[in-house]
Amino acid sequence: MSDIAVARTPVHIELDTDDIRVFAAAAQSLNPAYRLAEHPVVPPTFLPAGGRIAAWRTETDHRFFGPPPRAGDRLTAIRTLDRDGAGPDGPTSESLTQYFDRTGGLIAESWSSTAGAPEPVADQAAPRAVALLATYATDWLGAENIRRFRTRVLRPLPPAATVSCVGHITQHYVQDGEARVDVTLAGADAAGEVVVRGWASFARD
Repeated sequence: MSDIAVARTPVHIELDTDDIRVFAAAAQSLNPAYRLAEHPVVPPTFLPAGGRIAAWRTETDHRFFGPPPRAGDRLTAIRTLDRDGAGPDGPTSESLTQYFDRTGGLIAESWSSTAGAPEPVADQAAPRAVALLATYATDWLGAENIRRFRTRVLRPLPPAATVSCVGHITQHYVQDGEARVDVTLAGADAAGEVVVRGWASFARD
């Protein structure tokens, strides 16, 4: 890759209750941790999206180093990697943003990568498919329990299409003093073709 740029200018973020609830509604979640809690927790893909479901990314990887932040928290975001280049399928880009709390502790990071120019339909619909897969996972295993959420978009999805999601627990283990599970996820269109795959880790009691 070429044209590497590293930006370390901090951006200060105050997580807003209404923004989180609007984002959760757009992702079709009725989870009370998003919709009813006094200080709702952020959905897995909320921070890099800036509160909107609108960005084309082929692959994403969101990590939380503890429970996800909540409305009212003040964070500092620093993009530590911003790289553009060319690959066999066309233009490529890669970015990594880290999020710090008021004490300077690293609490989350979001990595994303794009390969090739998105088709207009995919540009509109792929983020929605990812958001719906995240909703399925957090409604199943708990919004407060998410620790990692990775996705790979495989094919375009028409904007009005439905997504059927499935998931399977693949392992139980202990990390950082927490009991955790890993799950594999998939979202398919009406024809049964998988449009997005995901891998997630959750803390469990």
